Amino acid sequence: MSQPLWIAIAVLALLAGIAVGWQSRGRRGQAALAERAETAERALQEESARARSRIAAVEAKAQKDVAAVQAEMLARIDRLSADHRAETEKLSRHLTEAYDELDKLRVRVSAAGPHQPPDTGQGFPATLPMPDL
Repeated sequence: MSQPLWIAIAVLALLAGIAVGWQSRGRRGQAALAERAETAERALQEESARARSRIAAVEAKAQKDVAAVQAEMLARIDRLSADHRAETEKLSRHLTEAYDELDKLRVRVSAAGPHQPPDTGQGFPATLPMPDL
């Protein structure tokens, strides 16, 4: 055989080897890409699960905190209502005592005889009353 024929066979063999290698590399590349995609998807799912668990923990803590604040506010409201009731009863007793004392004084004054109401003119001559403004 001649030398150009050997060169042509060698070039064809080289080209066939390159084509087979390129094709197999393409398959390996696709398999590697598929494997990387699966790995990335698993990592994403794991991170998503961790994030959901963190969110659930934070939500549970927030609900617990809100319940504690609500309980504290209810206790404060009850305490303030009780204080208000006590002060109201105290004021009511005080007013009752004051009205009783006023009634006693009225009885004493009416028993002493007629009395003259105090002068409300404060030293000024009597005038017509002013209408409410």
